[in-house]
Amino acid sequence: MTAKEEALRRIAEIAGEHELKASDVLAELSARDAASVPKLSALTRLLGCLGAIFMLAGLGVFIEMRWDSMNSIARIAITLVPGIAAFATAFLAAADERREKIAAPLFLLAALLQPTGILVAIEEFSSGGDERHAILLASGVLFVQQILAFVKLKRAVLLFMTLTFAICFCAVGMDLIGLDRDSIAFALGLSILSVSCSIDRTEHAVVTSFWYFAGSAAMLAGLFSLIEGSVLEILFLGASCGLAFFSIRVKSRGALVVATVAILSYIGYYTAEHFSDVVGWPIALIAFGMLLLGLSTVALRINRKYISAG
Repeated sequence: MTAKEEALRRIAEIAGEHELKASDVLAELSARDAASVPKLSALTRLLGCLGAIFMLAGLGVFIEMRWDSMNSIARIAITLVPGIAAFATAFLAAADERREKIAAPLFLLAALLQPTGILVAIEEFSSGGDERHAILLASGVLFVQQILAFVKLKRAVLLFMTLTFAICFCAVGMDLIGLDRDSIAFALGLSILSVSCSIDRTEHAVVTSFWYFAGSAAMLAGLFSLIEGSVLEILFLGASCGLAFFSIRVKSRGALVVATVAILSYIGYYTAEHFSDVVGWPIALIAFGMLLLGLSTVALRINRKYISAG
């Protein structure tokens, strides 16, 4: 009997004595194998990121140097194919537990490269026209791609990019039908906040931090531009205060920051517009400074008590 056969016999005897099943032994061996695989160090990740950056830089420099000498097919291939390849690689990596960590960076890379490739393809084969139609087509195609991939893989990065391309599509579409940009910003801001609230109740809530900030900023910026100088201007202050309470409800630091800055900015704007020629202006400045300090303290307490605590 060889040493290996003897070891297996002893393992079988020990398993029998302790009433262990074959699945128990296999699970323990698998856990030991997994623990024995060295994890990627911070240096390894850093080198990987730097490598990707240098590859992108090299590709960009090469394209710039050779762009004028390329024909249409070459221009499309060198801009669109790397994006499609990155997306396909990310899709395959996301389905493999051993390589799933590289999926998110590759999906982001694909989201940067593919729009460029699509727009180049449209430019090469089009005969002119409104460039907004090209952006609408590119964002629509990529929205469909990202949402289908999200339905299949349930990855947060795909949901983030789905929202990005959907917002781009809606913004360009609303611009094409003649809406002014202030109305577009206000409508999209409200829509983003609404969608973020819905996503916040799911396992993908991690993507909402940025969108709460972006949606709040777009909504208030659009609202102020729409009502500036009118009798409804004071509604901006009410909307900003409402956003502050909303940020507490959804525990969003981004929305709280936007609301605080909006309140302070409007108070400063209103004071300068209506009280700058008043003799008591210096006193008003001092009072305004005290108000700023008070509001900043309130914002910090709100963040500590209701947002950070959550």
